[in-house]
Amino acid sequence: MEFKRIAFLIYNLGSGGAERVVSSLANSLVDHYKVTIITLVKTEPFYTLRPEIDLLHCRDEIKTVTNPISSVYDGLVRIKTIYKLLKKNRIELLIGFMTTANIYAIWASKLAKIPCIISERANHEIYKLPKSIIKIRDFSYPHTNLLVVQTEGNKKFYENVIASSKIVVIQNPISPSLQSERELPRKEVDKKIILNVGSFKSGKAQDLLISAFANIPNDDWELILVGDGPNKKKFMQLADDLNISEKTSFEGKRTDIHNYYKKASIFVFTSEHEGFPNALMEALFFGVPSISTNCPHGPADLIQDKKNGYLVPVGDQVLLEEKMKRLMSQADLRTKFSQNSIKSTEKLKMATISEIWKKHIDQLL
Repeated sequence: MEFKRIAFLIYNLGSGGAERVVSSLANSLVDHYKVTIITLVKTEPFYTLRPEIDLLHCRDEIKTVTNPISSVYDGLVRIKTIYKLLKKNRIELLIGFMTTANIYAIWASKLAKIPCIISERANHEIYKLPKSIIKIRDFSYPHTNLLVVQTEGNKKFYENVIASSKIVVIQNPISPSLQSERELPRKEVDKKIILNVGSFKSGKAQDLLISAFANIPNDDWELILVGDGPNKKKFMQLADDLNISEKTSFEGKRTDIHNYYKKASIFVFTSEHEGFPNALMEALFFGVPSISTNCPHGPADLIQDKKNGYLVPVGDQVLLEEKMKRLMSQADLRTKFSQNSIKSTEKLKMATISEIWKKHIDQLL
């Protein structure tokens, strides 16, 4: 039996979160479909793709010079190029990822007379798009067959654009490579480590965690922050000013992030807003007892307060300190949160998430 032919459309295949999800999904779905990935610009895939996956692109280089007229013309040319690729490769369903690719996917699939699924990953309540793109998006999105979002918050946002019946929430999967690194039961470690993972940029608010850590008894504890970004030096200076630099480690970007999840006793996530909090999801999957700000969007989709972690209001350092002290002092509570977080994230394994996507794809084919 010949497999049905599906394609993903995305800007490129770099190192981002959406690119990781597309690569992981394609690798999983290739067991059930003939899978093609079309990128708007030619790129060398950052994530490993199975050899059965076809990789196509619309143009060789990123366009650097643009104006409103040329942008419209370029968009129409891209739609025509995508349409030709769909027809030539006999694609039967197209899946777009991210706003620009989604718009192209909708109209190219209309021309090809095939169903279309689009996927939004960003929190556009925070990350505002240009007004012209918003108008085109809001005109285009009702013409898709299905919109996939990661959180209930994003679903509510897009219900102002597209019928609720056309929107489905599918959370990010745990990457297979990271999934394979988890060891259960969790091993006891001598060091007591509070871990934070994320970029040091506006909205991540690691200074809240650093200030909270400095205010509570921490003789037996160490704070480790993994990531990089423009605020890193400022936060290193903050730790020094608060006299906790000897207990605070800034590790930079790491490719062996699984080793940090394995060793951490507590994970603290302080974001003011998110698209989807992958680091929090990964910490919970590894069974790290976690505390997170209840920011839009994502943490409340992952943490059930007091069952598999704590949720605290954004920016509430007093309550954050209270929850940290409670977890730091109660080993039984850490064990409870650890066990429950592992159970709650079983549904995020690649095989499970892939099966949900397959169900929706099959309904449209």
